[in-house]
Parts: sequence; structure tokens; C-alpha cells
Amino acid sequence: MKEPKVIAFATQKGGAGKSTISVHVASALCYIYGYKVAIVDCDYPQNTVNVYRTKDKQMLASDSAFQKRLLKQDIKPYPIVISSVEKAVDSIEKLEQQGFDFILVDTPGTINITGLPELLRMVQYIFLPMEADLGTIASTMGYMQILSKFLKSTQLDPDESNLLGYYAFWNKFVKSEKKSTYDKAAQLLKEKNLPLLDSRIELMISYKEKRSTMFSLPEKELDKLGMGRLIMEMLSIVLGPGEVTPSGKTIEFPTSNEDAAAVEASDDSN
Repeated sequence: MKEPKVIAFATQKGGAGKSTISVHVASALCYIYGYKVAIVDCDYPQNTVNVYRTKDKQMLASDSAFQKRLLKQDIKPYPIVISSVEKAVDSIEKLEQQGFDFILVDTPGTINITGLPELLRMVQYIFLPMEADLGTIASTMGYMQILSKFLKSTQLDPDESNLLGYYAFWNKFVKSEKKSTYDKAAQLLKEKNLPLLDSRIELMISYKEKRSTMFSLPEKELDKLGMGRLIMEMLSIVLGPGEVTPSGKTIEFPTSNEDAAAVEASDDSN
């Protein structure tokens, strides 16, 4: 049995969107790309991912169209395990024995919590959503510097940790925001050797309004939102370009946002 990839979404600032992103990513991986997925919801006390699942269950019980859509999809909804951070290691270890391809972990919005170092040792990749305000950028960089020290301390003894990498990415991206805000932050991250993904999640209503633990957004909507690019970039890092998903899609490292914009402009002019 192959070992699942354990991925965490983490911040030390509440409201950064990691729970919403966790659901969008998990739903796309499961319902579009065909992977076996589970989520461990450690975001106590709100347990937001589980709240989303509860709402979906209520819809399933009361909405016949929702029921028909789920039957037509014919894919069993992925499990969501509620766990405290202290017990998250046990929860992940139990899921690892059940043949999942991916175990996604929604962590608390703080790093000052008992059991978090042990949890991070179980995780292979950590992705950190970041907004273009000074407070969020500073807190994200602080978290990443802690992860950098953690990774360096365990590289001498690989048995001490599974952590292979951590990456920030822009969330709630606003095109009208001054480009210099993003450029300066990107340059600062680069100077400190803190990795920033090329992907960025656009600030759109569908970002929250259409999240579901039982269905994925269509690929076109994921792409418009920027979520499709994020998922493909994540898969390129975690699995490698050229791998083929269970649904038959080849994983390709996405072009940069600048290259994509140039192609789009060229298409518009033709």
C-alpha cells in the first residue's frame, strides 16, 4: 500500500481563507481528478470544514435537486475527521492505513498550541494563504521562518520529520491593488529564501458562495478563480509534472501569470 501525501493549509491569522481553500482543493481532487481524499479538521473550536459538511448534509436531506446531483455524480463524499491538534497524529495514522491518496489537514489559526510541532512532523507539505496587507504578510513570513528553522533542524535526522516543503501563495488577490504591493512582498520573500507560489486565488463571490464538500466547482470556474492553477501547481510539487491523475489528466506545471496574461492578450487581439 502506497503512503498518502499529507498536506496542511496553515496560517497564524484567522480569516485567511485556509478552510475554504481546503474544501475547494479536496473537492476538486476527489470529484474531478479522481483521488481518494480525506480531511482532518483541527481548526478548533470553529471546525469550519465540518460546518460546511453539516450544511451539505442539511441540503441533502431537504433538497431533491441536491440529492439527484449527488446520485448522478456517483462518488462517495470524502470523509472529514474532527480532531484536536493533540490527537491529530493518531487521526492521520489511522487514515494512512485506509488507502487514501491525499490527507489534507486544516490547522488552527495560531501556532501557539500544544501538539502543533508533532502534527507538523507528520505533514509533508504546508501551503500558506497570504493576503496583500502588511499584517498578514508579516505573520505569514514569521510562520515560514519558523518552518524554515524546523525543516533545517530535522534534515540531519529525516526520521524526525516528514516535512519536505512549505509554500506561501496569494489569496483573495485583487487585480486593482497596486502591483507594487505584491512585487515588494514577493521580493522580500525571495531575499529571505521563503518560497512563494506563482498561483494566486482571485477575490470573487464564488470563492465562498459555491464551496461544497460534496461537489467541486467546474474546472472552468476553478480556473477563473485561480484555484485550478493552484491545484496543478501543488500537484506538480507533490507528485511531479507528467504524472497522470486517476481521471486521466496529465499534471503540468502551470505557466507563470505573466506568460498566461500574454497569451490571453494575444488571443484577445486575434
